Amino acid sequence: MNTNTHFAQSLPRRKIGLTFAVGLPALLIALPLISAEHGGAPHGGGARPAMSAPRPAMVDRSSHGSIRHVDSHVVQRPVEVRYEPEHPVETHREGTARHEGFVHHDVDVDIHRRHFWNDFAFGRRLAVLPFGCLTLQIGGVPYYYDDGIYYQPAEGGYEEVYPPVGAAVPAAPDGAIAIDAGGQTYYYAGGAFYLQQPDGTYAVAPTPIGVVVPELPPGAIQVAVIATVAYQFNGIYYEPVFVNGVTQYETFMP
Repeated sequence: MNTNTHFAQSLPRRKIGLTFAVGLPALLIALPLISAEHGGAPHGGGARPAMSAPRPAMVDRSSHGSIRHVDSHVVQRPVEVRYEPEHPVETHREGTARHEGFVHHDVDVDIHRRHFWNDFAFGRRLAVLPFGCLTLQIGGVPYYYDDGIYYQPAEGGYEEVYPPVGAAVPAAPDGAIAIDAGGQTYYYAGGAFYLQQPDGTYAVAPTPIGVVVPELPPGAIQVAVIATVAYQFNGIYYEPVFVNGVTQYETFMP
């Protein structure tokens, strides 16, 4: 064999050896990387790769519904306590016994608020006079006055009497009703008709006949006059009449 032939035969062997010498180290470097990526260790030994982080465990949620009682957050609401109002205790005041006379009330006209003189009862006795009574002298006879009610001395104290004609008081009683009759303005209260005087006082005048009043005097007594029901107070009679569909009373003398 000549020299050229020997050289040609040895050339492939050198290439194979060179390729093996270069590829083997590269293979040794790549194997650990490939093994770490697939979670395994290289078969050829070498350094053991670091442990990878554990994967989270799978949870079976097939039994979980729309409401999870264990995970629910309970909010404690403040409890509102309501106290029922206590019923007022009724107390009864004890005072001097008052013997009431007959008092007529008419549902059509008893719409005014009550006044002191509404409680008048002729002949009722009192041991002492109400505080603040006004002292009057009428024809030399003593009277005592308190907001529409008149008193006179009686055995054991005082008694309520009809309003005396001529009695003059500083002002008309509280709640007096103005009534125009005969060109004059009367102030009607407690069964009395007051006329204002030039000096500014109010004097009890004789009861005008034929005048209509919205309510009966307190303590008026029911009587029968010529087959007609009427009411009498201090010698004056009152007959029921209708005024605009409302029961009122007209003064008259039988």
